[in-house]
Amino acid sequence: MSDAHELPFYLLFGSLMAILLAGVFFMQLTKQREFEVEAQAQALADDLARTCFSTLPGQQPTLNLPSRIAGSSYELEVDENRSTFIIRITGGTGTGESYWGMANVELRVENASFAPGEKIYFMRSGDAVLISASPIEAPPENILPTPSGEPPEFYYFARENQREATALIAAYFDVSQDIDAYEWENSDSILVRAGSILLRVRGYENGENVGLVDSAWVISNVENYAGELTSATPSPSVENAWQSGWLYSPSQALSYLRSRTWRRTSDNSIVTIPSDALVRAAAATTNVSTYPTWRVEWENYVIHYQTGPWWYAENTPGFVFQSEPELEALV
Repeated sequence: MSDAHELPFYLLFGSLMAILLAGVFFMQLTKQREFEVEAQAQALADDLARTCFSTLPGQQPTLNLPSRIAGSSYELEVDENRSTFIIRITGGTGTGESYWGMANVELRVENASFAPGEKIYFMRSGDAVLISASPIEAPPENILPTPSGEPPEFYYFARENQREATALIAAYFDVSQDIDAYEWENSDSILVRAGSILLRVRGYENGENVGLVDSAWVISNVENYAGELTSATPSPSVENAWQSGWLYSPSQALSYLRSRTWRRTSDNSIVTIPSDALVRAAAATTNVSTYPTWRVEWENYVIHYQTGPWWYAENTPGFVFQSEPELEALV
């Protein structure tokens, strides 16, 4: 008789235990799903940042975005100001949660229509990385103009009077006015007249090797001069050489160099030339001759680049590019 009375109690107890166990199992499953969403969302944010940071010039890597994150829907946002990828859970487990991945490099978004299940594209551009939901068109190389016809008088003058030409080039791009005349003040100082403006251009000897450049006379300063030119020599037109494409400005030279992709030959690492690199006129001496150049410097790098093109009809080699450490253009 007692067993019959106790049977309902056992049934009720069993039902309660089953409900309790189901609840525990559900909570455990929910917690496990939350862990999966958190792990997968954070891993995606980190993968995006890692892919972005490791993108090299000349490459366009892609990353496939998953359709869902552990069964939950999501959206991707790129915060350009913080160089950060943000994964936001929009539906399912973890709704409202956000996960972040910092790229440690400047980001610029070209196409922000990021969609789960689609690709995201990366391309390095200078110091930044472009991010896009569609393929990125590679920027054209900044080709310097190729002049036609025979070079102007200043071209021939610079070929034979390298230091004088270097000083005149530095003075012209300092005041943006054509040079009339010049005279040596001492071994490291040239006086220049540009219309009503008188200038002193100072240079110094630099004996460090830069590739095949054995030494260089580098312009250190261009300043106003209050005296007179007592024995001035007329100068060929620097402005004519520049306007006809036979002379590059310092900004043209730097822009061109920055448009190329450079590899350091010692370890194959990619080198980016910064926009604030120091550009100075110099007369660079090799085992062949001395040439006016633009000397580009940043950190531990030095580049000597031609101040203008070499005429194709010349029967002697001209100067183009030398660097230390040795750099090689890839694209």
